[in-house]
Amino acid sequence: MIGMVDIFRLLGLPSPTSSSPTKEKVNPQTPAPPGPSTVPSSNSSDFMDLSSVEWARKAGPISPNRYLRYIQPDDRHIIPHSEISDCLQDGDVVIVDLRKLAHMEAQKSACRRRIQEVARDLSIHAFILDASEDLILVPGVGISVDVDRHILGIETDLI
Repeated sequence: MIGMVDIFRLLGLPSPTSSSPTKEKVNPQTPAPPGPSTVPSSNSSDFMDLSSVEWARKAGPISPNRYLRYIQPDDRHIIPHSEISDCLQDGDVVIVDLRKLAHMEAQKSACRRRIQEVARDLSIHAFILDASEDLILVPGVGISVDVDRHILGIETDLI
């Protein structure tokens, strides 16, 4: 008869068929695993709860200081250029949607030119986001846009 393999022994577990429990031998040459040997309790001085009010006070109040502004022409078909300039100076990102002026190409062109002038006066760039040139993105002062590796909003085939 061929000897049967004990599955418990293969897994390193004590065999349930043995009547006397065997003591596990500890090899003194085995290095201890790196890191803490125990997890600190929540009452321990080594435990830091980053969601506590104390940490929130240290970080200070977090409030957004930059916004994403979505602007469409008003009922008179104009865009508030001075307000856009103020928002851009504060570092806000402005998206101008000219689709409402689809039937007024001359007015749409005038709005595009004025947005470019505002951006140029602040030494920033305006980006066209769609093929019909109706969506314009203007990142505010202090916002960086990587134009070397990204083509904003327009899908193109790889060359």
